[in-house]
Amino acid sequence: MTPALPAVRVSRKGEERLRSGHPWVFGDDLREVPEGMLPGQWVHVFSRPGDFLGTATLNLGCRLALRRVSRGEAEPCSAFIEPRLRDALSRRAEAGMGEERVLRVMYSEGDFLPGLIVDRYGGVLSVQILTAGMEIAREPILDSLERLLSPRLVYERSEGGGRRLEGLPERKGPVRGGGPPAEEVETDGVRFLVDVESGPKTGFFLDQRENRNIVRRLSRGKNVLDGFCAAGGFGLYALAGGARSVLAIDSSRTAVEAARANADRNGVADRWRGETADLFQALRDLSASGSRFDLVVLDPPSFTKSREGREGALRGYRDINRLGLSVLSRGGLLATSSCTQLVDVAKWKGALSEAAADAGVDLELVAWGGQPPDHPVLLSVPETEYLKFAVYRKRSP
Repeated sequence: MTPALPAVRVSRKGEERLRSGHPWVFGDDLREVPEGMLPGQWVHVFSRPGDFLGTATLNLGCRLALRRVSRGEAEPCSAFIEPRLRDALSRRAEAGMGEERVLRVMYSEGDFLPGLIVDRYGGVLSVQILTAGMEIAREPILDSLERLLSPRLVYERSEGGGRRLEGLPERKGPVRGGGPPAEEVETDGVRFLVDVESGPKTGFFLDQRENRNIVRRLSRGKNVLDGFCAAGGFGLYALAGGARSVLAIDSSRTAVEAARANADRNGVADRWRGETADLFQALRDLSASGSRFDLVVLDPPSFTKSREGREGALRGYRDINRLGLSVLSRGGLLATSSCTQLVDVAKWKGALSEAAADAGVDLELVAWGGQPPDHPVLLSVPETEYLKFAVYRKRSP
């Protein structure tokens, strides 16, 4: 065993958690931690009796103090990182995504490198390093990405609350290569301009791709409302599927303008219209005016990041779906989603049921979706599964 790594022991509870396959151990379940551990220190993990449980990163400044990166020995070097990246690419190729130029290359715990997100947009890689353990491995990560993917530009988007919780400063900007941070990409024949400097998250929302194709297949001849439109993904897929028209609404003027530019880029601006507005109020106004749509898409941002906010999030899902149903024609389709990891499927469905009851309608399931293969879900790590998506038909007996 590599002698350079410090040894940490965990409680019986921590041991059981690791043996179950979950990579996290909380600070209360650490035992016999050496003094002087720096945030992100890679350590070997043992049970109280001395059984080896793997290699993990340690940050005593966080409640979530230990994140396992391997059941075996590992070090924060290219010799460990690069095979992990190769494995992630191989599994995506096996899932039929090997030729994709728009792809999530690395998905944190789902790919066994907790706190590392890498998205590929053509020749541009957008990288998020969100934990102290991955921060220590930053240079080997960047070196390995350059060797494996030969990007023209690697842009770092290491920002947000998660990084602050790890005690890390935020970092944003180009780190390898050169050229503009924006690149035009194509997914399923639909073109988008992705700007990794100013776009949301790493530049674009990749996780809804398969669900956009579901909407595309159901859109022919329909008048569509694209709620929380962001860069216009659902609406543009709907138009590619033969939708008669799309009204796209988002509270961000920047998002609406980006969606408008993408509509121009795809030659469908004559069937696309955008509005900058709070969607809750916009739906109330549309309902009051008698406006009706054949297909309503609701793709809200996460409504909470904390357990304390779950009840409020559920109210949000109930209200936005009730309002969506109010502008949906009889027999029309509601395509709705949730990316709030702390709201599970059962609770989300409960909110949808309440929305339908409030609206006095029945909902018939037409299609069900979730995360694509480049956002892998581990059975032992429920936190890797967050995206819920469904299409329901509005019925009233």
